[in-house]
Amino acid sequence: MNSIIIIVLIITLIAIFALIYFSSLTRLKEYKERMDRAETIIDANLNKKLDLIISLNGEVKKVTGKKDYLKDYVSIRDLIITNNEKDFKLDEAVKLINDLTNDYEELNNDKEFNKKMQNLREIDELLVSAKNTFNQNALKSNQLIKTIPYNIIAKIAKMRIRSFYSTNNKTDSEEVF
Repeated sequence: MNSIIIIVLIITLIAIFALIYFSSLTRLKEYKERMDRAETIIDANLNKKLDLIISLNGEVKKVTGKKDYLKDYVSIRDLIITNNEKDFKLDEAVKLINDLTNDYEELNNDKEFNKKMQNLREIDELLVSAKNTFNQNALKSNQLIKTIPYNIIAKIAKMRIRSFYSTNNKTDSEEVF
């Protein structure tokens, strides 16, 4: 009789542990999936932004007398850098383009150039939204991973603390363990 009670107790404890494990793992995976979707949007829009900057480079060269102001930024595609670093460099390129529009009035009068600049602003809005979504989910996920039982489950599932995307060129990051 005692052995049956012990077996039932062990089975109950295993069931409780399994329930806690799978519900916690599911919650962590939901945040990871949201972050992955946001990161996909960020990556796609950074590539669109780079394509527009490359296109704008040709128009800037025409107006500025073939001087290649954006040559350092055009080669970003070949670099192995994080999306955060790519975003920072592309923002620098956009700032340079904005400075050039102040120096060269012809750029302001070019309809195609202005249309591309408007597309850049729209891409930046999408990037801000996707980065905010990523950061919100990373914050929640990181907070969970720092608590019991999530920290144990995260180690088993090989999940880690995620860095935040910088917004407005401020560093909002945590260390990645």
